[in-house]
Amino acid sequence: MRLVIHLLFIFCLSGEVLAAGQADSTRNSKLAILAKKMHLKEPKLKEAEYEVRIWNKCGLCFGDAQMLYRLIKKQKSFTVSKYIILSDQRGFLHATSFKPTVPVTAYLWNRLVELGILTLPDQTAIQAQLYPKPQRDSTWNVIESDGSVSVKAKIRQNRSVLISDGESYYFDVFSATGYHNYGYSNPHGYLKAMPTIAELQKVVGILDELVPAFKSTN
Repeated sequence: MRLVIHLLFIFCLSGEVLAAGQADSTRNSKLAILAKKMHLKEPKLKEAEYEVRIWNKCGLCFGDAQMLYRLIKKQKSFTVSKYIILSDQRGFLHATSFKPTVPVTAYLWNRLVELGILTLPDQTAIQAQLYPKPQRDSTWNVIESDGSVSVKAKIRQNRSVLISDGESYYFDVFSATGYHNYGYSNPHGYLKAMPTIAELQKVVGILDELVPAFKSTN
């Protein structure tokens, strides 16, 4: 009986992982199509060169993304641009690009690398922290002064937060040696509810570093 239950658990878990993988694949293909419509070519990079695309998706908006940060780090230069993407119920309409409104230097790139922009995991890696499983309450017996026995209990309160219909951010990381991608849903909201999760701190830190570069377009 235990073997059957164990196998069922493995089957359910693998199904969840497979579903998550399929969702990621669909998301990536849609963003790849959108990038082509925006005339963004797949980058050709040398060693120590990177291109990072940060797509912003509004949960209740038309289109696969509404904004894009595009960061290009060459051996001797670093550029950042921002795209506002317009779509309707029929699909993509057009995108408008903006240059930074303040000077951007290699300091910003180095800061983003420190925050893990090239290597952060997907949000699925912190699911257990966002949605912890309920823990059993603990009880113990206490002999009172009159000789009676009372039962004491420690109630555990696990905090779990579910945020939907907000903003999602998807990161495409291109390098000379490969490609890496990850996504986070409502990182600002989750960080406010769970401020100790390091990955959320880093994602929000990355976004907060980029916002001041485009003050007049925010």
